[in-house]
Amino acid sequence: MRHSRFRIIASLAALAGFGATGCYGYYEPATSNLTGHQLQLSITDSGAVILAPQVGVGIEAVDGKLVADSASRYIVSVSGIHRRDGLETDWRGEPVYIPHVLVSTVMERRFSRARTTLFATATTIAMVAIKHAFGGAGGATSPGGTPGNGGGPR
Repeated sequence: MRHSRFRIIASLAALAGFGATGCYGYYEPATSNLTGHQLQLSITDSGAVILAPQVGVGIEAVDGKLVADSASRYIVSVSGIHRRDGLETDWRGEPVYIPHVLVSTVMERRFSRARTTLFATATTIAMVAIKHAFGGAGGATSPGGTPGNGGGPR
């Protein structure tokens, strides 16, 4: 019994981790005017070197809201930086100017129906599993009463 409870707790922890990142994803932009949208800009190798004084060494991608997009550069209110070594750094919306030539891919953050459905289904299954693992019907007893009769002081 102890082993199955551990599995349930581990599954719930994994589910919570998925839920924290679920429901949204990065996709090809749906429109050409992305001003005001949440984006992820993938940075080229040479771009990582050029942008290092502004954002740090070894960056792979920049997350944030697009403030402006001119013919030559993006102005992004940065919410996070992804480094090539896997580390991520949160930012507080500082503006960063990123020339278009330093960006390899632009992805838009959007709501994902598929992830939301998967998360809702997994959560429902987890709740049913928890109920079965920890005691079935879930009735309470009171002193002098018997389980399930709803007794107690009136």
